[in-house]
Amino acid sequence: LLVAISLLPHENKASVLHIGLSQPTKHEQTEDEPIKSKDLLTFRCGWRTWQARPVFSQNNLNCDKHKYERFLPQGGAFFAASIFGPVTYTPCPVLVFRETTKAGSRQLVATGSIIGADADRIVVKRIILTGYPVRVHKRHATVKYMFGNPEDVKWFKPAGLYTKHGLQGNIVESVGEHGTMKCLFNAPVKQHDTICLPLYKRIYP
Repeated sequence: LLVAISLLPHENKASVLHIGLSQPTKHEQTEDEPIKSKDLLTFRCGWRTWQARPVFSQNNLNCDKHKYERFLPQGGAFFAASIFGPVTYTPCPVLVFRETTKAGSRQLVATGSIIGADADRIVVKRIILTGYPVRVHKRHATVKYMFGNPEDVKWFKPAGLYTKHGLQGNIVESVGEHGTMKCLFNAPVKQHDTICLPLYKRIYP
């Protein structure tokens, strides 16, 4: 028996692949430790097999930015995995395995198909910086411990702030040389409140 395989144009090149995945059925799942983003997994895509460290994210069809997931989503949810690999055209089924403690054995952790090869797909991770008011007067507050120098305060001045008690505000000016700043909010601030600044960082596979 002789099997011949040919490659389509550009399939001999590498790119960033995005794969739509979901977990297998319940009877195939185990109670092992959760799988983290960038854990080493084995991908079986058509007749090709290779290992990669995927970045998991939500697969939002109507958005150009997708939220980063630290762990492989549970409960049969649909998600996307971004990896470096050989260019593969859709539709192409994909099986994802991870190595088990038994020598030479693998566990099926997800199944799905190729979404496409697109290096411009944006995966973002949400990061929250926190600070604490050291002096409060009605809607004004002097906040410390969010930044370490006045240059950072000036850089993030256009960004909006919020507190854990639901207030909205913004940075007014930097105070001193250690990252202290004056802030203005839409209602009186309490001394025990926490000031938060949400930021988004792009994640690459």
